[in-house]
Amino acid sequence: MKSDIIVVGSGVGGATVAKELSIRGYKVTIIEKGRHHKLGTARRALNFYSGSLWKLRPGELSEEGTEILRTIMVGGSSMVTLGNGVRAFQAEFKSMGIDLEDEFKEAEAELGIAPLPERLMGERTRRLRKASEEAGYKVKTMPKFVNFNKCRGCGLCVFGCRYGAKWTSQKFLSEAYRAGAEILIKTSVDEVLHSKGEVRGLRIHRESSGATEISAENVILAAGGIGTPVILQKSGMENAGSNLFLDLFINTYGVLGKGHMEDEMGMATVIDELHESQGFILSPILDTFLDMFLYLPLLRKLRAFRRDRTLGLMTKITDDDSGKVKADGTLIKPVTENDRKKLNRGEEISKEILLRAGVKTNSLYTARVRGAHPGGTAGIGRVVNRDQETEINRLFVSDGSVFPKPLGMPPVLTIVALSKRFSKKLVSEYLKIKRTT
Repeated sequence: MKSDIIVVGSGVGGATVAKELSIRGYKVTIIEKGRHHKLGTARRALNFYSGSLWKLRPGELSEEGTEILRTIMVGGSSMVTLGNGVRAFQAEFKSMGIDLEDEFKEAEAELGIAPLPERLMGERTRRLRKASEEAGYKVKTMPKFVNFNKCRGCGLCVFGCRYGAKWTSQKFLSEAYRAGAEILIKTSVDEVLHSKGEVRGLRIHRESSGATEISAENVILAAGGIGTPVILQKSGMENAGSNLFLDLFINTYGVLGKGHMEDEMGMATVIDELHESQGFILSPILDTFLDMFLYLPLLRKLRAFRRDRTLGLMTKITDDDSGKVKADGTLIKPVTENDRKKLNRGEEISKEILLRAGVKTNSLYTARVRGAHPGGTAGIGRVVNRDQETEINRLFVSDGSVFPKPLGMPPVLTIVALSKRFSKKLVSEYLKIKRTT
């Protein structure tokens, strides 16, 4: 097999790069370990994740017991996000000589990012906004990459939007496909082939036909903060895999004495004024019935049946990048003392707001620590340069693993912008191959 450009991974970074190169006339092959999944229900969503289905646990566990959520499917984690489109790390990138202003504007227009309209804010969001403002906090409306004319306000974004209202990477994949890109699903990458410092291709394994090799002059890894460093290490790059961060989070809940609230879109607002000074944000959240039932302790599982009276706030922190991904996929991710202080402070403020919103004191509880959006494991300045190229010529990385430091904010928009910049750089300075059109 042979291709001019291979993109490994069909999530946010990979789909963006594949689309940008394909529409410019380059021949692109996309390799995806997962497959297409039907969307819209909790039972189907369990199949999206990389955790243990027989234990009914969607996340993988680090050696320390930290649960890490990631999906392996066509479209990657974009399929299960809450559609939050915020600019993250822009100033820090600019200080490194990476100006993303144009790319942010371009991405915001393409993804249709806009603040959630008031008509789609449910009773939970309104109650928590009022209580937060009474407590002295500034509440902002969350920008979303959601077509609000299609949105039903069902609150089931994490199952994959069955109505096509939320932007996902599959939209960019469709554009790439229409422009001539080839997509190989159920295909894993064993290692990058290279010699004399030049990339030669990949050794892959397809469920349908077994192991084979595919040659290419340009390879872009976008398999995420865990998948990408595993491939790099198996390919001889031992400097990959360290500095793992997860944007650790906890959800704090309380139950009202009476009433009934309908499901609604999560993270409709955000308190981000504490992000820079104390390292966390707060946002309204309500886990799905199945998720609550699975992770709540035995004596609290019945609270899943009281979701219609439950209010919740998420504390998402800028965690220490103290984790590591080993070549065999083993994950090391402790919750450090510094992490715990941020989580505890967020929990403290969340309880204050929840009590102001009317929940019963004895109903307050906080779910276990989890993490999502792994990154940092192929950071700019450590594993890749500012052009996102590794020490192997024409081997690049374009996903959350290139972030040099933890974000503590939803990363999707920043990954799209960074991948757009990378694609332009690739075309103007690296690609000398003949276009297909």
